[in-house]
Amino acid sequence: MARLNMRELALKLGVDRATVSRALSNDKAHLVAPATRERIRQAAGAAGYRPDLTAATLRRGRSHTVGILVSDLGNETFIDVIRTIFRHLDARSDAPPITPLIAETLDQPDATRRLIHTFLSRRVDAIISLASTEADTAILQDAAREVPVVLAIRAIAGAVFPSALCDDRAGGAMVATHFAERGHKIVCQVQGPPLSATFKNRALGFSEVCASRSIVETPQRIFAETATSAAGKRALDALLAVSPRPTAIFAHNDALALGVIEAMRHRGLRCPEDLAIVGFNNTQLSRILAVPLSTVDYPVEEVSRHAGELVRNLIADPSYRFESRLFTPSLIVRASS
Repeated sequence: MARLNMRELALKLGVDRATVSRALSNDKAHLVAPATRERIRQAAGAAGYRPDLTAATLRRGRSHTVGILVSDLGNETFIDVIRTIFRHLDARSDAPPITPLIAETLDQPDATRRLIHTFLSRRVDAIISLASTEADTAILQDAAREVPVVLAIRAIAGAVFPSALCDDRAGGAMVATHFAERGHKIVCQVQGPPLSATFKNRALGFSEVCASRSIVETPQRIFAETATSAAGKRALDALLAVSPRPTAIFAHNDALALGVIEAMRHRGLRCPEDLAIVGFNNTQLSRILAVPLSTVDYPVEEVSRHAGELVRNLIADPSYRFESRLFTPSLIVRASS
């Protein structure tokens, strides 16, 4: 059976089309008398009426959607941050709900470019990037000329965007300090994709403390092509070839650390007796391993709350004087180190 359109619904109820439009909207429903509003909404539901969102977007200049770029949908931290951002966005009852459009880049610049073009074509009100690398700077700057662009989790060195980030440099320093206190003299890093400022900052903070505490970093830093457990598994072969052999490893996220630990198990190596390991993010899996993983606890709540505030305020007022913020993580020591 064909659904009614708004004009037909108005005729059926004996009210103006504008009254139906206001009653079914999120931001103007208060302009309609409660009894009339409820009667219209019940009739619309019974008739299977659905508003034409594309037409509404063109009329109002707002789609109430936000595009989100994430590098790896299998990364628990990204999902936690997205979920928490939208919990904060939806907490405001005085504003229409915002619908997230989530897309995965797999750290591929071509995919990032294509997805941003798709978001802009769909007239999103803002873009949140949790997947930024230096290769994405130009396309994000272009997008920011059309809609607000907010960075969360991953920074871009030298680029100025509204940001809600973890102090990754401080996190890396915490790991190196922990290794020094445990008496490790030779250490190594398994670093995430080299174009990511996030992983560069973790490496920098770690190396600065190593230098100040007379800890030797092996000259061969292991670069993972992706920040995944599969890349962590592949990294172990390179780690075992490093000379001098390290006694402790800083993996730049928990996924990399878990991959290294899994590969160690297949080699008959013990953690932490043969190799101590610390990750980054404090994912749920890190807590329930046979050897629970020491890790840097990512400030999900603080980063997400600020990212949500930036998005909401910039959508409401593109000239909003934003404040980018760094939030300090904390080290959680478990059996792996």
